[in-house]
Amino acid sequence: MTRSVAVGIAVLVLLTACSEAPQKDGQTAADPGSFEGPVPSDAKAYPLVVSSEIVVGSNRFLVGLLNDEDAPIGSPDISVETRFFNLDESSQEPVSSAQLSYLETIPGERGLYVGTVEFDAAGKWGAEVDIAGPELEETVRTSFDVKQEGTTPEIGTPAPDSETPTSGDVKKLSAITTDAHPDPAFYELSVDEALDRREPFVVVFATPKFCSSAVCGPTLDVVKDVSKGYPKMTFIHVEVYSNLDDPSNLKLVPSVEEWGLPTEPWVFVVDRRGRVAAKYEGTVGPDELDAELERL
Repeated sequence: MTRSVAVGIAVLVLLTACSEAPQKDGQTAADPGSFEGPVPSDAKAYPLVVSSEIVVGSNRFLVGLLNDEDAPIGSPDISVETRFFNLDESSQEPVSSAQLSYLETIPGERGLYVGTVEFDAAGKWGAEVDIAGPELEETVRTSFDVKQEGTTPEIGTPAPDSETPTSGDVKKLSAITTDAHPDPAFYELSVDEALDRREPFVVVFATPKFCSSAVCGPTLDVVKDVSKGYPKMTFIHVEVYSNLDDPSNLKLVPSVEEWGLPTEPWVFVVDRRGRVAAKYEGTVGPDELDAELERL
């Protein structure tokens, strides 16, 4: 297997990366290299920016870590601190910094690092990442693009009025979900029906069986667990695909395009005004989601 193929597979394992995985050359880890250059050849770990949608304003910024064999190594024992550079202005002076927190994506196996980061301009940005842990001490640079706006609904804007499938539309839930252990309550209302109620709700776009990143099932499980603490709130799971009985002919459901989803899974919190209060790409921690629901 070539290194490029191995890195490509690793990116899918982490999630769906928005930037290309860097290559290695003769640099040493003592020199973090250029932001758009290759990874130092002796680096034992390096970062990949996983967020598929990074825009001007506040962002939930996701980073994955790979080792020198291009395998995921995220763990609670490894810390990640990042300095951000607007490369259109300066590659020497950072604009901001953030200590990223570890967030488990697949229980007992791997995770990503997450933090809230503000970007004040569109264009090419750089991240200088300090990675520290058992037998690890690396500083590696990478780059990514910041767009003026994304494709998913912005925080504070109206949630799309999508007609999503419900249990009333089918004879059995397996026609509208690939969750092996579905919670029937997640399929009682469609998104447009939930909006009509003018009450807060949570919607999860995920496909546990066909997920390219393997985190759809665990993310849906997190939301299902959190929902137990909010018995009066509506929670909705929207399967990303239709034609579930014919895996060779899967089709994206219309709401995926209506919500502008570039990847899966996504979790959205909608307030009683029908506006997006929070959104989470890839996965969401129970503490993150619980804190947002408590604010509603």
